[in-house]
Amino acid sequence: MWACPRPPGGPLDRIGLHRLAPCESATGPIVLYLPGMHMNGELPIAEPRHDLRVYLAAAGVRTWGLDYRTHVVAADAPAADLAALSRWSADLFVDDAAWATAFVRGAEAGPLYVAGFSQGAAFAYRLASREGQELAGLLILDGAVGGGRAPADGGLAIDVGGSRLPFAERQRLLADVIADPLRPSSLPGFANAGAALADVLYTAPSFGGQGGLANTRDGLSDVRFLATLLASYDRWWPRAALDAPAPPRPRRTLPVLAFASTALGAEWVKRVRDSAEAYGGPSATVRDLPGYGHLDVLVGRRAANDVFEPARAWLLGAR
Repeated sequence: MWACPRPPGGPLDRIGLHRLAPCESATGPIVLYLPGMHMNGELPIAEPRHDLRVYLAAAGVRTWGLDYRTHVVAADAPAADLAALSRWSADLFVDDAAWATAFVRGAEAGPLYVAGFSQGAAFAYRLASREGQELAGLLILDGAVGGGRAPADGGLAIDVGGSRLPFAERQRLLADVIADPLRPSSLPGFANAGAALADVLYTAPSFGGQGGLANTRDGLSDVRFLATLLASYDRWWPRAALDAPAPPRPRRTLPVLAFASTALGAEWVKRVRDSAEAYGGPSATVRDLPGYGHLDVLVGRRAANDVFEPARAWLLGAR
């Protein structure tokens, strides 16, 4: 793992890079992974069946993951620290990603692919739009050009907790589910902690309220893995990084493999497809994931078969 200060050099202006690869003679493709909103480059789950980066590394792919500046911001950060997030725009995040590609190229020889999940996919597209990047391809995990929308309420820094599940209650519920999903629920009205989290995720209004965030009613993911992933999130995200206008298309198309969860609805699938084809042209490959919610793409029971293995085969074949 490497850490690096970034302009303008304040105490929170730091990013990190995590490298995961075979210890000796790693010669597979190189992938830089850009995580989603509130996420970071660490590995909360070290099982290949439930983490794309571990799966790819086990297959010889040299994987790198980026810690955004948000990973440095403490959960209990004072208001003065949170005010610094007002200048953390989408372009600043992509500046950091561009620095990371240069770092990776200096450390590894070979074609460089950029993978991104959700908001990280939006950053990947913005990065590909920049002159001089010459990326070997894009691996898009349930994301589209333009990224997410800022919630209507809240300050400069968006809290991963909310009015429905404030941060402290969120932390308690996730800890209970990780320890034992059958523990009594800290939220009233549920048989146990696992059932409470499953309902909170399935009905998340910002993802359509019908399994768009995670299709727990159909059991697409184990609720304990979902809790483990969610517990690794960074608390704060800058509002300024959302609602950015779409970047210009790159001058040339490049290989694109994209995956789209269908529980978010047909309009979302179309956005994922249109974005992939805008950057990859008619040769872009888009795989729909029937019944999948957003997070199921990362930790679903069948994600290794439906997402990770096709990604591995595409990366190795794309060389």
